Amino acid sequence: MVQETCKKCAATTPNLSYAFCVSSLESDDRSRSANLHRLGLISMDLLRHNLTSTRREVKKLLRNKTLDGFVKARLDDCLELYSDAIPTLKECKREYKQKRFNDANVKVSSIMEAPSTCEDGFHEKQGVVSPLTKNNKNVFQLAALTLSIVNMNMHLQ
Repeated sequence: MVQETCKKCAATTPNLSYAFCVSSLESDDRSRSANLHRLGLISMDLLRHNLTSTRREVKKLLRNKTLDGFVKARLDDCLELYSDAIPTLKECKREYKQKRFNDANVKVSSIMEAPSTCEDGFHEKQGVVSPLTKNNKNVFQLAALTLSIVNMNMHLQ
């Protein structure tokens, strides 16, 4: 089921690679016996883990008292974005379980904005390198994976 789902996800989602999809879903043992609906829940759990670990990383970076003012302001923005995304994902999961796929779609789409907005903020100033590029990319891809699976479930109804 994982390979079949990932083929469809990668084919319809430009920012998601097949390899990332498979390795992400297969990192959770529950995926071995999961149907499509369960894979959606697994992808949400993976996304939650990455949102919280990225938020933790931002907090760690903010403890550095020698941060450039511009970088500190961007990290503060990222902290707010990730802090908002976590409860949004909880609502999304609740709606998904209730098969309210349209509402879940809207929530995941809004979560996808967090890593993009966070990353873009660092590029507003020439020469600044985001310390969160890898985290942001992973969160974005997991959100894209989750959105793709939510949409597949929506089309099955």
